[in-house]
Amino acid sequence: MNKISLAISISIIFILIGSNATFASNFNFEKTMISAIPNNIIPQESWNKTFGGDNLDWGWSVQETSDGGFIIAGETVSFGSGSYDSWLIKTDSNGNESWNRTFGGSAKDGSRSVQQTNDSGYILGGYADSYGYPGHDAWFIKTDNNGFEEWDFVTGGTASDGTFTVIQTSDEGYIGVGYADSFGSGSHDLWLVRTDKYGNEEWNKTYGTSEWDTGYSLKQCDDGGYIIIGTTQSYGSGGQDAWLIKTDMNGTEEWNKTYGGTNNDWGSEVIITYDGFFITGDTRSYGPGGYDIWLIKTDKQGNELWNRVYGESDSDDTGYSFIKTSDGGFAIIGTKTSFSTQLTDIWLIKTDYNGNEEWNITIDGGEDEWSYSVDETSEGGYIIAGKTNSFGNGDYDLWLIKVELVNYENQPPNAPNINGPKLGEVGKDYEYKFVSEDFEGDDIYYFIDWDDDTNNEWIGPFSSGEEVIISHAWISEGNYGILAKAKDIHGAESDWSEPYTVIIGNHPPNKPYIDGPKSGKAGKSYEYTFNATDSDGDDIAEYFINWGDGKEETITGPFLSGEEVTASHTWQAQGTYTIRASAKDIYDAIGPEGTIHVIIPKNKAVYNLFFLRFLDILPILKQLFSFYFI
Repeated sequence: MNKISLAISISIIFILIGSNATFASNFNFEKTMISAIPNNIIPQESWNKTFGGDNLDWGWSVQETSDGGFIIAGETVSFGSGSYDSWLIKTDSNGNESWNRTFGGSAKDGSRSVQQTNDSGYILGGYADSYGYPGHDAWFIKTDNNGFEEWDFVTGGTASDGTFTVIQTSDEGYIGVGYADSFGSGSHDLWLVRTDKYGNEEWNKTYGTSEWDTGYSLKQCDDGGYIIIGTTQSYGSGGQDAWLIKTDMNGTEEWNKTYGGTNNDWGSEVIITYDGFFITGDTRSYGPGGYDIWLIKTDKQGNELWNRVYGESDSDDTGYSFIKTSDGGFAIIGTKTSFSTQLTDIWLIKTDYNGNEEWNITIDGGEDEWSYSVDETSEGGYIIAGKTNSFGNGDYDLWLIKVELVNYENQPPNAPNINGPKLGEVGKDYEYKFVSEDFEGDDIYYFIDWDDDTNNEWIGPFSSGEEVIISHAWISEGNYGILAKAKDIHGAESDWSEPYTVIIGNHPPNKPYIDGPKSGKAGKSYEYTFNATDSDGDDIAEYFINWGDGKEETITGPFLSGEEVTASHTWQAQGTYTIRASAKDIYDAIGPEGTIHVIIPKNKAVYNLFFLRFLDILPILKQLFSFYFI
């Protein structure tokens, strides 16, 4: 059931080990540096693993466990009892599976959240079709530390109901948030369900009107009440708005706030801080285009203090979850869906406490990849759960990715690219273009070795990626290999470039191209054109022509390289003749011969006197006969 896919650096080699372990291939782990790197720390992928079978499998929620491993909740079609089942996977700290459990019946069941409980077991929240009323019902599952079920709780009505998040409360009970179509004021209301530690329901509350409203996440506040984030069509500025609700410990609403514009805006996760709340989600009302990831800061009463938008104009960017990090900032997990390709990539954004972006990384396997959950690991890295269509055994597979933070070292520029003339003459200046790029965008110096015991030593600085033009003249004929390397302003040097070969010295013209008639009559003049090009671009001084009948001709220029030259010739006797021509440049270099074959057939004479006299009687016939045969 467990498949192992490991990324090595940026690209990964495909290897098969045994029957159930594979290395993923072509995994692109992009790093985009948005602002100054804090404390010289950058993210890099440590490992990634896939889990699944031939069908659809994915992970909704991940958390680091007290033993340093990871617990993942999701859904599986490949395993279990029915079409969809709730899926719980435990791994060690390296992502190797320790065990997995499925929960569910013959219908569609799944889990959207998991949390390790105070007794080292786990609480899962989701939905069940196999139990309760027909259609979805909210579903809590409590397991021991080995994933074996201790109890489950199903609640709902005759319509569709479910929970997206279930957490343990301070009194060791449980509370879940989601939606109810069976209860409340409208067809789809935000729903809060509270149980004791054994899964017995204590109360439930709905929030909303006749419009579409739902809750995605919640936290317990210091006063014992709850802060809930969701989305509402009942209130706000228009379309859908992010919706923040504060309740007391019994679920009685104390206040609620909406955030958004005239388009659709969503709230997906909330975090409590000492001075208020932070919300993430996505917005279509603000930002450069489509949906963009959204971070909102409020005071303790939910009044917005500021908001930040992260996204690109060429993609839909969606925020699913975020965490407060040990350095006081935030890590937001979401996706980027390209408008041009319609493919989705995983996107992790790191910010400071004020929402200023520090770095972001895009994880792209080549096809669709999605992520819904992130947690910070004990050593300060990140664990991400989602699904991939690029790797694994089947349709989508559950994907677990470990990101570590490493000390950043200044990277040298790339080895320069060189472009310019490959042929030249002694003593003549030629321009060559040099370009290198620096990963950090630092300015660059160039060292150039002309391979003639001369060099340009560390000229610059120039901007990263700027095309630099430098001239040079060689004083002797020969073949030369130009070498160049680049150095950034911190002294980090690139490797030498590949040699760029230049041949210095006069080069003869190419063989002339000859064009004209390939057959004719003896005694008649025919015109031919001659065209030779010089690889150095030199003028052509002379053309030497041998007409193949013992006669030769020299046409004196100068002519431009590639200029057509015309000459005429008359052959006096029948035969097959080969015209040969060569060209000489203004530096006396003579090139190879070009050739063309010409056929002059034998004349047809008429000696029949009677026939000649007959022709004298008919002058018109005589003229025609003379034209064709004489």
